[in-house]
Amino acid sequence: MSQKGFTLIELMVALAVLAILLGIAVPSFSSMLRDSRASTLASELQGALQLARSEAIKRRQGVVVCRRKPDESVCQDGTDWAGGWLVQQTGGDVIKVWDSAQGLVVVGPNAGVSYRSNGMASTAGNFSVTPSGCSGQQMQKVTVSVTGSSTLSKDVCQ
Repeated sequence: MSQKGFTLIELMVALAVLAILLGIAVPSFSSMLRDSRASTLASELQGALQLARSEAIKRRQGVVVCRRKPDESVCQDGTDWAGGWLVQQTGGDVIKVWDSAQGLVVVGPNAGVSYRSNGMASTAGNFSVTPSGCSGQQMQKVTVSVTGSSTLSKDVCQ
């Protein structure tokens, strides 16, 4: 009489092989997730800059993208943007708010980026989004020109 199935030894070998494969795959998967989070956040930041530019043109009034004061919808000067940011009409209403980014380092201009009613930025600026434990080309960079356009690129961690 023949029985179908696995022996205990075959099952233990299969589990050992699976454990080895997971041990190899998990660190690279974690790195891929960090890269993906940084890329997504940089894209959100670029979207906020594009929104501010279009709102400035639409409203025919200045609009600023600035660092958000923790737990409030108020602009605050500083270069650490990981606590979130907001788009606000100059001296007026808050248009949109973004929450904090856990596990990422976001650095941007101290006073934010101001757009004039013609869509031009008052000054050029650079933002960097870096995952914690950054190595290689994981840093995302958003560059704003004085014409108001923004570009997204990868850069080497410092």
